[in-house]
Amino acid sequence: PKAFRSHVPTAVGPHLRYVAEVEECADIGEFVRRLRASVGPLEVVACICGCESGVKVADRLSEAMGIRTNGTQLSDSRRNKKLQQERVKAAGLRSTREALGMKWSEVASFVAGESMPVIVEPVESAGSDGVKLCLTAKEAEEHFNKLAGECRKFGAQGAGILVQEFLKGKEYVVDSVSRDGEHKVTMVWLYDKRPCNGAPFVYFGMLPVSDPAVVDVI
Repeated sequence: PKAFRSHVPTAVGPHLRYVAEVEECADIGEFVRRLRASVGPLEVVACICGCESGVKVADRLSEAMGIRTNGTQLSDSRRNKKLQQERVKAAGLRSTREALGMKWSEVASFVAGESMPVIVEPVESAGSDGVKLCLTAKEAEEHFNKLAGECRKFGAQGAGILVQEFLKGKEYVVDSVSRDGEHKVTMVWLYDKRPCNGAPFVYFGMLPVSDPAVVDVI
């Protein structure tokens, strides 16, 4: 999104230089042609996604260009939170109870059977965009209907609204990198989130985790 183009560290922003800027095309073949033409004799060796809304585009583009790619087969699982949980469950890990719907009637029975509070969020959100901790079924319904049809900061629109059980406790972040089936954990963090200014989840920071017991489990 254009709003994100200025989101670069101030220390490096003034020094960034681009060979070219190419707008996404509806036709992936035309997109590749324009991109290759824009760089002239230079070789495109990698396609790196800059933010959440570019995940699927990066997968399609890198696959079409024949360079190293995650491929498009599981692209939806890298953006859709419900599909992510299904992949987690299929791997034999504990997953979150949840229900996805375009209309409240599609998730109402799930909410009725859950203990409060619950989380209501766009299924393709990122960070805390559109995420709300709802203390009652009525509050959950109101936020669900508010989100329905909205376009969020990360481009999610019309993909559905997700209602999840609320997982109380510490939230860890595991940074990892994978290549050719080899996976390496690079860092483990603990989110510092607190209520602030009327919002239940405000990022105050991330704390590095040094406890060997926690690192060993992860």
